[in-house]
Amino acid sequence: MVSNLSKTIFARGELPAARAVRRRSTRRWGRGRATVVIGRHRKLEGALDRIVRFAASESPVLITGETGTGKELFARALLLMSRREDKPFLCVNCAQYLGEQLIASELFGHKRGSFTGAVAEHRGVFEAANKGTVFLDEIGDLPLAAQAMLLRTLSEREVVPVGGTTPRRVDVRIVAATSRNLDQMVTEGKFRADLYYRLKCLPVEVPPLRQRGEDWELIADYYLDRLGTGDHGRKRLSREAIRVLRTHPWPGNVRELRSSVETGYYVTSERIIRTRDIWEALEHRSNSRQLNWSTGFDAHAVCERLETGEIGFWSGVRSEFMRRELNRAQVRAIIAEGLTRTRGSYKGLVELFGVAQEDYLKFMDFLRHHRLKPSKR
Repeated sequence: MVSNLSKTIFARGELPAARAVRRRSTRRWGRGRATVVIGRHRKLEGALDRIVRFAASESPVLITGETGTGKELFARALLLMSRREDKPFLCVNCAQYLGEQLIASELFGHKRGSFTGAVAEHRGVFEAANKGTVFLDEIGDLPLAAQAMLLRTLSEREVVPVGGTTPRRVDVRIVAATSRNLDQMVTEGKFRADLYYRLKCLPVEVPPLRQRGEDWELIADYYLDRLGTGDHGRKRLSREAIRVLRTHPWPGNVRELRSSVETGYYVTSERIIRTRDIWEALEHRSNSRQLNWSTGFDAHAVCERLETGEIGFWSGVRSEFMRRELNRAQVRAIIAEGLTRTRGSYKGLVELFGVAQEDYLKFMDFLRHHRLKPSKR
């Protein structure tokens, strides 16, 4: 049963393409296993619209995006909207296999006796998924030898098992995903250029959560609603917790948000989830300790580290301030030092501190809300 809150979330936080995916997956698997994409930001809309358009094609799709953005979710959405909807969908994480032989065996199969431990013939993923879809996650971790075999599968629609010589016909659609920079890997000779250009025929970029505006709040509400159907009942975020989460950079993206919400939900016995309840789950805590004040505070040194990228503003300065490791005067000193380097330009300061340009307003809101702008001299 979909709760009234979920209906409200879907009404205000679900794009038409996402609604089509959810309804189709509900018909196939039931509500409990539905593929749900929450959010209304234009960058998310652009990625989802591509998924729907590309679903009608049989060409490979390359999904790129940071860790935790939901690339597999997008791959499942593509499957649901395609003609292969009711056919096999097999996922392989290329980063999980150590050595070329193991990943080649997993994907393409092997003949008995082809290597030590190959005591029986093994049918690979491509054969097992015949007529369906294969999702290759973290394709950037695929060894070069296996890349050559994958290129053959894409070009000839056939596989040759490890230790075999006879090609076997396969009919699969390949969807690949990566959080790595394949352009750079091609330049460095770590990824085949011909395979890269074949895979990126239909590219989809999943935006990071920090670039999706207020989508995070809709997602948090959705997960809290799902958790609220259990024994602990419904809970909500306090205003201060919302303020903290709004300025968090979400390096772990949706996965980190979900973890933070679940931690806060189960840590507190109250109906209100406060900042202290979610703090330990935010990934920036471990990163923030990079600052280490044991040798004293030095605004000039902090600015140097921000400028070189050794630390990040959100994951370092902001998090230390929220934990009260830095006081208001110290943060103002850091801002003032940065402004001397940018001749008073806050837009230049954003660039200096390594903050994304699209986060400029969020950066300024953070300074205003906590009264961190240095006084004019």
